[in-house]
Amino acid sequence: MTAIDVAERKSRYRATSFYVFAALSLVTLWVSMAMPGSDLVRGIWTGLSFAAAINLLPLARWLKPNSAVARLLDDDGVREHRRMSCTAGFWASIVSAFAVAITVEEAAPISAFDAVRVVATAAIAAALISFATLELRAARG
Repeated sequence: MTAIDVAERKSRYRATSFYVFAALSLVTLWVSMAMPGSDLVRGIWTGLSFAAAINLLPLARWLKPNSAVARLLDDDGVREHRRMSCTAGFWASIVSAFAVAITVEEAAPISAFDAVRVVATAAIAAALISFATLELRAARG
């Protein structure tokens, strides 16, 4: 198997895992808000969110700078996808912050911690889904 084949396989695996991370982040946020006293679920949400944010970084390039596969997994196209996905995450955080502000004022008051978790989850999920979609689209094209 060539370095290109390995990089394509790892890229598809990374995109699929990003979809899973995004879904699990949303589910754990929902469950932890439904069960406000559950520190375990909040801890799981924190760990998942941290792991998802770390996985958006170019870890392969930093850990193995001389690897041919790592260079393929972080070429110019992937860097552009990462930049675009972070932009999507930024806009999702802005929109969700406004939505939380309106909701807190009008309907259901939530704690500041829960508001921050909603905004962070929206940003991370949007960035993960955007990056995964762009990567899978590029793999097909």
